[in-house]
Amino acid sequence: MRIITGSDMRKIDLWAQKEKRIPPLLLMENAGRAVALAVENVIGAEPKQSLLFLIGKGNNGGDALVAARHLYQQGMEINLFFLFPPEEWPGLVRKNWELLKDQGIKGHYLADEHSFYLLKLCLSNSTLVIDGILGTGLRASLPENIVKTIKLVNHASIPVLAIDVPTGVDADQGYVAKPCVQANYTVTFAWAKRGQLLYPAKKNIGKLFIADISIPESGLELVDIKQYYFERQMAQKCLPLRDETGHKNTFGHVLVLAGSQGMMGAAYLASKAVLRSGAGLVTVGVPQSQAPFFNLALPEAITLALPETEKGTLAAEAWPIIKANLAGKKALVFGPGLKTEKGIKELLTKIIQFKMPLVLDADGLNVLAQEPELLAQKKAPLILTPHPGEMARLLKITTEQVLKNPVDVALQAANTFQAITVLKGVVTIITTLEQEVYINSTGSSALATAGTGDVLAGLIAGLLAQGLSTKKAALLGVYLHGLAGEIVAAEKGERGVIAGDVVEAVPLALKDL
Repeated sequence: MRIITGSDMRKIDLWAQKEKRIPPLLLMENAGRAVALAVENVIGAEPKQSLLFLIGKGNNGGDALVAARHLYQQGMEINLFFLFPPEEWPGLVRKNWELLKDQGIKGHYLADEHSFYLLKLCLSNSTLVIDGILGTGLRASLPENIVKTIKLVNHASIPVLAIDVPTGVDADQGYVAKPCVQANYTVTFAWAKRGQLLYPAKKNIGKLFIADISIPESGLELVDIKQYYFERQMAQKCLPLRDETGHKNTFGHVLVLAGSQGMMGAAYLASKAVLRSGAGLVTVGVPQSQAPFFNLALPEAITLALPETEKGTLAAEAWPIIKANLAGKKALVFGPGLKTEKGIKELLTKIIQFKMPLVLDADGLNVLAQEPELLAQKKAPLILTPHPGEMARLLKITTEQVLKNPVDVALQAANTFQAITVLKGVVTIITTLEQEVYINSTGSSALATAGTGDVLAGLIAGLLAQGLSTKKAALLGVYLHGLAGEIVAAEKGERGVIAGDVVEAVPLALKDL
């Protein structure tokens, strides 16, 4: 599903009016009618229900007034509260207010104690609150009367339907003001807005309705960055074909370089995820002292014993053996549990020069952050899978900066490192070399546990080995990873899940898809 930002929507809105000659009054009428239909969807069409409208001075306020008119004509009781004085209302808001006023509807400007007393009284008798205060035009700071209104609405515990976005939500980056309207439902127009799908804003959106208001689809051509919400239908199109007559070599062979003394679980989880993805074979290069134990832990894997340092990490001397074992492999995972000793850097220097698709995770990312000049030798199609802390180290910024602008940061990383970038988080963001943005739709807090990142790295590599491009493997891998987390959470609950539970649910996720 295509998504846009609030600023994109404003650009498309103007284009629709100027180039396609769609009157702004008609766009507002269509939007308001869509809001009225959403209200009926939520509370039903039974008349005499009391609806409380909060009206801003922008398009959202006009949309709310149109909706109020339609619902009043259907027998609903309408209460209007304005957050800005009449002299600040633009023409469209004023025109739609006149249409309501002609039908005997009264409104109140929330500016004094008496008006707020009336608001409290109406809140106590309302079925639904419709928030049409600010929408995508979030201000740097909210006026005092809006702050007071938001607090009263949130405290009233009455269902809220927001127009475009709840007041206080940023439609581009997903910021939320304090306070911010806590909506149960949100009606947005034409396309979902990026900020509605990102945290913390997503918690305030509730159920999202996307309404068609007759803006042509060709308006998307005005948008500089193509952005998508990656959902089930898109994931299904990425699934690799499964040859009924195939054998283990048909479905690809992955080389995993992972693990060190005390960190062998990372190698185990990544390697098992390769196999659970549907790949036919996995070879796992581990420190030689750990090889006998690993072979017992995961007998389905081919264990490759490699020279190690005194600290139990892979040594630079492992390279000739690794090089000899690259033949026949379709993808490589480098990083989980490796640590960042000197030998690891030397191995990455060699590996990155091969054209084999490479998934770089965990300590592989930390080495790259320490030695960014390694990229000058890059020949491998690269997928990076950082969490926010690793991303901060890669780009030499703070974790707070990553969390504040995750999409922009992920785009920067894809451009800087010329790699598909998977920024992991409560909502995982995937960016491409073509500067496309994909926001993943699956996931659960059950995934917030040690080792699930190793599972994701192996899962993506396994899909690469089955013939998917780096872009499709990253997108589908992230989707399946999130879906596996949802499946485990549905069975066990979100607490107490471990990464091993998630890797075992991957085949169920594939089957479900």
